Amino acid sequence: MTRVTEASIASHYVNSINSLKSSISLLQRQIASGSTIEKPSDSPSKSVIIIRNNDVLNQINTNLNNIKTGLSFLNQTIFSLEVIQSEMFNIIGKLTDIEDPLKQKNLNNYADQFEQSLKIIMDIANSKADGRYVFGGTDLSDTPFKYSQDNQTIIQNVNSKGRVNVKISSGLTERINLTGIEVFGTILSGSGSFDKNSVIGSVKTIEKDVFDSFGNQYKFQMNYEKTANQKYEFTYNVLDSSNNIIHSSSSPMLLEFDPNSGYLISVNGSTPKEINISIPARRINFFLDFQELSEGNSDTVNFNLNQQTDIFNTLKNIIRNLRNGILPTAEQKAEVDKFNIRVLEKLSEIGNIVNQFSSFENMLNQQSLELQAINQEVSGVDVVRSIIDLQNKDYLLQITQKIAASILPKSLLDYL
Repeated sequence: MTRVTEASIASHYVNSINSLKSSISLLQRQIASGSTIEKPSDSPSKSVIIIRNNDVLNQINTNLNNIKTGLSFLNQTIFSLEVIQSEMFNIIGKLTDIEDPLKQKNLNNYADQFEQSLKIIMDIANSKADGRYVFGGTDLSDTPFKYSQDNQTIIQNVNSKGRVNVKISSGLTERINLTGIEVFGTILSGSGSFDKNSVIGSVKTIEKDVFDSFGNQYKFQMNYEKTANQKYEFTYNVLDSSNNIIHSSSSPMLLEFDPNSGYLISVNGSTPKEINISIPARRINFFLDFQELSEGNSDTVNFNLNQQTDIFNTLKNIIRNLRNGILPTAEQKAEVDKFNIRVLEKLSEIGNIVNQFSSFENMLNQQSLELQAINQEVSGVDVVRSIIDLQNKDYLLQITQKIAASILPKSLLDYL
């Protein structure tokens, strides 16, 4: 017969009490944290799943924050374009009103109204969102638009370009801005293809009309010399109304095309982008865009100017003429209409980006919920059941302590 000693009874109760206290402490921690896994060694297989899911969740949260920031900037851009669009409707209405001979008695009054519209559009064009110029591109150092020193024309910051991109999903980035150049700038854009079968050394010359800030016409002469297969040297001249050269390119630019696709791949060894043609003394400032040029089996190269002068200087010229008793010209009205159409197109473009961001936001939120549900299934705590277990163990602990108090020596109870 095995003899049960007082020491063995004491040891049994001490172990039971310690075990219950440990279980109670564990349940309390699990209820507080919401997880049954405190460290990877508790369940290596489940821990791998949770760690992997948490990595994905962190990436999703980063992308959601990027989307939130991007949407804020995009919505500010939409607001700015809508204000400009509203002001353009007012301008178009005034241009229609002024055709009425009865309303032409006080042209200065109309000039004042156009002056106010110009100020509003300028303020919006130079507005900021999240510390960044809405239409400033990647340049944070200067306003996109400002008056010339003599206050006669408006000057555009030639650095108000560059796309601002954010990552919205794994391997996918999207732009969140419109540059001052593409919204307000004067751009001479090329399209079509050079004939890849032309002989090396041949020169193609293209001439297009360009204009200064006052609307005066000049001739922009472009020369493309084929120097090797898929390579052309570009030079240019700017001629006045008497065909005198007033400005020339300082050095040739090298255009290089992809031999397989035919697309333009570099200008002077860099990624193709808008090239600024600026002649401050003549108040000429526009951008040359080669990006849509290619090389193919026929010669179809063409260049088009999106506007004679930017909307700021167009309005400035209208105001100047009105104060001199001259009504807006048909060309000026056409420029206003063209800019209004561009604003509508840019609103549609930004609206599509906002829709894309919203779709990705919904998708990422759904993925986040699904991963959290998986984590909860793998390591989650059934709170109701855990609370019941906690109450039962606490009750057992109290009963065990009472029984121990009645049968164990006082010294041991004091210890407990």
